[in-house]
Amino acid sequence: MDPTPELGAPSPEPSATGFGAHFDPFSAPAGAAAPDASPIRAAPADAAAPAASPIRTTSVAPPGWTPSQVPAVIAGGGAVATPAGAFGGPVATPAPAFGGAAAMPGPAFGALARSTPADAAIRWRLRAARIDNLIVYGGYLLLCLALHWNPFSLSKLLLGFALSVVYHFLFEVNGGQTPGKRRVGVQVVTIDGGSADATAIAIRSVLRLVDQLPVWYASGLVSMIRTGPQRRQRIGDVAAGTMVVAVDGRAAALGTPSWGLPLATVLAVLLSAAFVYQVSSAGTQPLTAEQQAEFISSCQAGSPPGTDCTCILTQLQAGGYDSLNSLNGLLAQSQAAAIDRRPSEMPQALVGAVRACIRG
Repeated sequence: MDPTPELGAPSPEPSATGFGAHFDPFSAPAGAAAPDASPIRAAPADAAAPAASPIRTTSVAPPGWTPSQVPAVIAGGGAVATPAGAFGGPVATPAPAFGGAAAMPGPAFGALARSTPADAAIRWRLRAARIDNLIVYGGYLLLCLALHWNPFSLSKLLLGFALSVVYHFLFEVNGGQTPGKRRVGVQVVTIDGGSADATAIAIRSVLRLVDQLPVWYASGLVSMIRTGPQRRQRIGDVAAGTMVVAVDGRAAALGTPSWGLPLATVLAVLLSAAFVYQVSSAGTQPLTAEQQAEFISSCQAGSPPGTDCTCILTQLQAGGYDSLNSLNGLLAQSQAAAIDRRPSEMPQALVGAVRACIRG
């Protein structure tokens, strides 16, 4: 160890490491002449200096590399230019700070870095559908209000669907974009990327109803999973040879999360199953007050004067015909017997109820 300096003696100069004076076991004692221990002897003054070997200032690229593959660092801590990206342009990333690795920006919202244009368009075509449906069915409701129509009757619902078909056809036949699609940045194209013709647009527009069944586009979403990430076609697209791709705007910039389509499909299938169950089981439930009123009204419209339709319904319910399905089956059987002119095949439950409820 170094001897402890005496009081008042100057402290040794700190070393570059900051841990006090550097201890060198090979240093000569103070005042002693340094021995000439170097094995290298100085050359005579008149001796010719050997030729200096040139020092390479740049590294040599390995075989097979090209200059475009070597990142170029901008002096002063600027950006690191990486090889050209997927669309031919350079991709600039922040320079690594404090010697750390440069962080590549991940795809927004969990979208796949290499997602296809059809895959990137999924959630945006659903948003476009919401915008377009708001325009179509908002106009449909205003029309029904103006003409005093019942918007939920079957004939008027078919009219609403016809308006939707015409709306999508007129816009998509000119550039492949409805107002909703244009707003989010998706477009209808053929499977080879070309413009879809009028026939293809008409087919996919008409089959939109099939894709919506049973509810929430369940059939269309299942078809999009089945056709894979390269196409993501709903049933109408498969029939028409078209697909929807992200071309610009938010759809191209943000894409779609990898979990988006599976989650939407599962939710749509569950809601469809619940809807089908509700519809199928509704006929087995006891008649509601509205259904009873509708039965009595229909009975009074088609029965001779003096018929107590409320009494007939009460008699039928007492006989076990207390659900929509059972009443519809009874009435269908009676109509078939009347058309075939076979009174003997008339349901006795209905005949007895009518006889008991006709007022003298």
